[in-house]
Amino acid sequence: MSSPAPVAETTSGGRPQSWAEAAQVLAARREFALGMGGEANIEKQREKGRLTPRERVELLFDPGSFQEQGALALGTLIVPGRPDRAAPADGIVVGWGDVVGRRVCVIADDGTIAAGARGHAANRKAAAISAFARNSRLPLVWFAESSVNRMQHVMGAQFAGDLERELGALPPLRFMSSGLRAPTVIAISGQSVGRPSFAAMVSEFVTLNRGSSAMALAGPSIVRAAIGGPVTSDELGGAEMHGKGTGLVDYVGDSEADSIDGIRRFLDYLPPYTGAAPRRLPSDDPGDRLCPELYDIVPLAYRRAYDMRKVARAVVDNGELLEIKGDFARNLVTALARIDGWTVGIVANNPLHAAGIVDPPAIQKLVRFVQLCNLYNIPIVILQDQPGVMVGPGVERQQIVKNVVWLSQTMRSVTTPVLTVLVRKCYGFSYLLLGARMNGGDTVVAWPSASISLAGPEAGVATVLAAEERAGTLTDERRAEVLAAFFEDSRARHAAYAGRLDDILEPEQTRAFLARQLALIGIRGAGIRYSPKPALRQ
Repeated sequence: MSSPAPVAETTSGGRPQSWAEAAQVLAARREFALGMGGEANIEKQREKGRLTPRERVELLFDPGSFQEQGALALGTLIVPGRPDRAAPADGIVVGWGDVVGRRVCVIADDGTIAAGARGHAANRKAAAISAFARNSRLPLVWFAESSVNRMQHVMGAQFAGDLERELGALPPLRFMSSGLRAPTVIAISGQSVGRPSFAAMVSEFVTLNRGSSAMALAGPSIVRAAIGGPVTSDELGGAEMHGKGTGLVDYVGDSEADSIDGIRRFLDYLPPYTGAAPRRLPSDDPGDRLCPELYDIVPLAYRRAYDMRKVARAVVDNGELLEIKGDFARNLVTALARIDGWTVGIVANNPLHAAGIVDPPAIQKLVRFVQLCNLYNIPIVILQDQPGVMVGPGVERQQIVKNVVWLSQTMRSVTTPVLTVLVRKCYGFSYLLLGARMNGGDTVVAWPSASISLAGPEAGVATVLAAEERAGTLTDERRAEVLAAFFEDSRARHAAYAGRLDDILEPEQTRAFLARQLALIGIRGAGIRYSPKPALRQ
């Protein structure tokens, strides 16, 4: 079934005979736009597990707040050898509305019309709403389900001019190069190849729907033509690839509704633009609440694993975390949350995975998140429990040295407040990189269980007693004596005695302490402080 036929302009075929007739024609045109690609194409969309653009917009915005722009745009689908067809709204829905009471702009590709590919009028609509968002410093959400332009519009030598004229002005590439900027969210809502993928690399938040959307440089047909062999969209750029493998997606939703809920939550944590502070919300979770459950969550034995996310949930308001890149580099947790109503960015080693060790994927995840928090004035809370930086040939091939320097430079550039809590193991360069005073930490406290050293006591013993080991003179008593001495010397209290830590906290006091610190320092400064341009996803 093709798209519905366009509505005649007037009953008389010329100038309207009355205001009533003019209003009737406009109403019919708007109804035509609401029909999108027709019932058959809408049903195909649903069979793929996807929503229509108008359903996405309805879920994104607060009820009754959406104001559409450009609904009367009309495109033409031209395919050689087939009759021309009308494209209602030219295959794109744009406008603005409220998300949790905050004004937000939207671009939603229509997968029921030409698989979401846009015509010239659609590109003009997208450029207009992008300019409006930029000039008004409003967040922009793009539901991407296309390669952007229709193939018949960009094939041939005219592509060069079309690229500059039609694509150059579109969000978010130019939109996001502006120094003073608002958050941009890319929701990968179907098969999105080419430019939507590029846009995702410089956006603040990227979502993808498990099983029904994918992001890649090129689609399966082009890949098959280029390299041969069958390949699916999911294999190229689905949840497994970008949620777990590359970490280029920040949030993988089990459904479109789940992803859109993630977008709403994300925008609620952030300020409207870089020069503003996140709003502090009233909280029914007392800031001075004690957390005795932490004693049961964290074992004193350093080699016993536990889930650091449970620690974070115990400390934040009502146990609510929005994890960023939750399936990627699981040895590190990055999440947005609130403590006593203040928005905070949680950075935490997770001993449940690889003992919480710091490796190249964890560094990439950490740097991207720290940049986000710094750009939007969000205080960072670091929960540290890690055995050091990963070593060996494998990570050397992953440029571990370059990654460590990159992380160090990032942390030294941070000007948003950094509050560090040392939980258990705090060894090696990782201790210095993750919120130590000399590397960006404003406040550094420790639990009585914390241990600080260049290396773990066992590694220290192996190094110091290596000669005795080789000579065969090392006894068990001598090993135990040196190990006990190293354990004692690494106790965090010795750093506090020397004035290198601000305090030693009972674990149950962690939330109350952080709440007091956040109230004391507030949100420090305003404006862009990390970089005038967004960093690419590494």
